[in-house]
Amino acid sequence: MSSLRLSSPSLGRLFILAGPPGAGKNTLMNHVLRRLSDLRQLATATTRNQRPTEQQGREHVFISRDEFQQMIDDDELAEWQPVHKDLYGTPRRTLEQAFSDERDLIADIDVLGATALQREYPDNVSLIFIQPPSLDDLIARMDKRGESQADIELRMRRVEMEMQFAPHCDYLITNEDEETASDILLGIVLAERSRREIQKLRQHANSVQLA
Repeated sequence: MSSLRLSSPSLGRLFILAGPPGAGKNTLMNHVLRRLSDLRQLATATTRNQRPTEQQGREHVFISRDEFQQMIDDDELAEWQPVHKDLYGTPRRTLEQAFSDERDLIADIDVLGATALQREYPDNVSLIFIQPPSLDDLIARMDKRGESQADIELRMRRVEMEMQFAPHCDYLITNEDEETASDILLGIVLAERSRREIQKLRQHANSVQLA
């Protein structure tokens, strides 16, 4: 299945939150989701185990490795990446249908997956990098989440690579204070929507001049 190659400024947008684990991406995302009733979280596919606070089809679509491989074979994923010992991917149909319906989505996606999606849909993706105030703070947050020392060490091996992705993003948020950081994220979403409306007005004005 080929991509729709959507590019019109009137189409929906995907706001991708990228950054190291423990930076607070999901916390900030949930703050904004509660404040914008017309913004939806994109449920990505994953082979990892479902956590107690998660719902099937809300944060993720939890599937087996065989099912994930079938989605790869059927070209149903716009991108997919191995992250530690699990697989994550973005369902193509869900994403492109939202773009066609002019609906906005938000998701926490690995930096490599975010790069692939920006390349695939350059006019429909906003990359927002969420970083912690310091690496010590990052380790403390992962420890507070109950992650084992082995898991923390494994994740920290990827942090240097993930932090190098920040300059390639459209926006940078340092999550030192959740309320302030969530306000900044909300402002980014609203600003992108405002810019889209201006583009639509310009497009309409140009079409009137040419008529």
